[in-house]
Amino acid sequence: MNTKFETEIVKTKEFNKIFMIVFGVLYLISTFYVFLYEKENQNIYLKYLALAIYTSGIYFLFGQSFIKPKKTGKLKISTERIEFNKNEENKSIALNELDNIYLKYMDYGSWTTHSIFGNKNYLKITEKSGKKHDFEILIRNRNSKNELKRILNSPEYYEKFDFMKGGNSRTEF
Repeated sequence: MNTKFETEIVKTKEFNKIFMIVFGVLYLISTFYVFLYEKENQNIYLKYLALAIYTSGIYFLFGQSFIKPKKTGKLKISTERIEFNKNEENKSIALNELDNIYLKYMDYGSWTTHSIFGNKNYLKITEKSGKKHDFEILIRNRNSKNELKRILNSPEYYEKFDFMKGGNSRTEF
């Protein structure tokens, strides 16, 4: 039986760690100033600045899941071969040319996870020639996760497949 899994190869925006730490501290200070500091002693300009930081913090905390990641290609995995198109590079790898395939499973996308468009998962493919391909892929929902699981746990991939579950994953692969 030839089963096929198709998904998008994406590139999500990563924020600078120093920026995130500084912004997190400012967010905590602004939350304290707006909600816990005595109203009579508040400076009007600091209050507006704190409100601006607070509302932008809401965007960074909750709004990121509504931003669609940038699509850079397409990935198709079947029980016979792996095909991908990334940045105008078309490649088809037969299973006998495949050395191993490694999946860092984070979760699939839903309202309760990181993104409604699909959670980013990382797939590393190594050919027998030594060439490696790294992908950031989306797993959109439970059905697509089960489809990928069925293919990668098939006898054709038995010796070649390995995975690691990410720390924030709520579901088993």
